[in-house]
Amino acid sequence: MQRYLLVILFASAISFAAWLSLSPHISRGYGQETSAAKAPIEPLKPFMQRKLDHAKRVLEGLAIEDFELIAREAQSLSLLSLESNWNVLTTEEYIQQSSDFRRAVNVITEAAREKDVHRAALGYVNLTVRCVECHSYLRNKARQ
Repeated sequence: MQRYLLVILFASAISFAAWLSLSPHISRGYGQETSAAKAPIEPLKPFMQRKLDHAKRVLEGLAIEDFELIAREAQSLSLLSLESNWNVLTTEEYIQQSSDFRRAVNVITEAAREKDVHRAALGYVNLTVRCVECHSYLRNKARQ
């Protein structure tokens, strides 16, 4: 029971950190952009919201150990990463970031299929780090 609560608390903290990094009103850098710099981001908001919604449902699945939910939502994240809206840059770094994201999602999916909540939770932490790193990279590229 104590281990379960620790996983929930840790996952919640990571989810909150991800939310902060994705929120355009709170995240450092977004609020400092000019309206011209924000224009390319606007069409991506609904797409990124879908990604965030799937990630939240993965977290929900982790919290209640619903392995079907975890696997289904992780698969949805993987499919999103293959959509054309995903490819906002063609740099080597961005391609690597996308590849790292898909690998993290695959770990979550495999762990869910194996009913390994701890491995899935670690995969979720890695996924969150991938998201934060990529969003940071994109903000830095937009400033250049």
